Amino acid sequence: MLNKQVKPIWLSSYPKSGNTWVGLFLSVLIKQIELDINNSGFENIISARNIMDSTLGINSSLLPEKDYLSYRSALYHTWMQQFTDRDYLLFKVHDACKIDDMVLFPQHITRGVVYIMRNPFDMAASWANHSSISIEKAVSDICDPNARLAGNKRKLNIQISQYMGTWSNHVESWLSVHGDNMLVVKYEELLANGFVEFSKILDYIGLSFSKEEIEEAILKTSFKNIQDQEKITKFKAAPKIDRFFRAGKVGGWRNEITMEQANTIIDCNYDTLLKFNYIDEQRNILV
Repeated sequence: MLNKQVKPIWLSSYPKSGNTWVGLFLSVLIKQIELDINNSGFENIISARNIMDSTLGINSSLLPEKDYLSYRSALYHTWMQQFTDRDYLLFKVHDACKIDDMVLFPQHITRGVVYIMRNPFDMAASWANHSSISIEKAVSDICDPNARLAGNKRKLNIQISQYMGTWSNHVESWLSVHGDNMLVVKYEELLANGFVEFSKILDYIGLSFSKEEIEEAILKTSFKNIQDQEKITKFKAAPKIDRFFRAGKVGGWRNEITMEQANTIIDCNYDTLLKFNYIDEQRNILV
């Protein structure tokens, strides 16, 4: 269990790995409310441009990315000081923890890290749907050491550019900085044994709830309930796509990506896939 400090817990993941789902679970449980897909347990996604603008006092779009990258961590540390009455702070993050040797989320501004990991085979199909791109392009992104979110220089995004790198770059960047103070939760295990895995997250954050309360929150935020609500209420964080909460299954990749594409993912992420038991040494996919 973590000591209480006015420092954030980063809920980090590569995109489409389940951290929105985890945020909804925490919101329903902590706030004791009914499911609302537009009311997550996050304070915000930390890459929101308004966070940087309000702290800098100027429009961050006026600055070259290379300039604000160097002081992002200091800006976040300053911005967090307004939350003096909180027992904990939880922020969603899609950035890699560091770019080359520049650490964006160093230990001294961090209380903890909950890293939601999902196998990149299923994630590729989900990312393609989310981004309105082909599966081939999604696989290419997962294997691109320069992959970014909100990196389009032709239009201003409500989020600042976020460096992700390859799937394995992302995982290893967080492990290399916070490995001793980091909870890794696999999406596949959240689906298979939600009570155990969600309880681990709550214990890590330092929150205590009864078995009945946890089970009720898991039921309320089941994928079916989330999907049913999205049919009625548009998910505001992704207004341009029909379904943000698409399938959520484990192993669905077998009907959506080719073995050639799966092998491309293995080629550029082999060591990390092996480390987390997504493949065996013979490159057989285990999910």
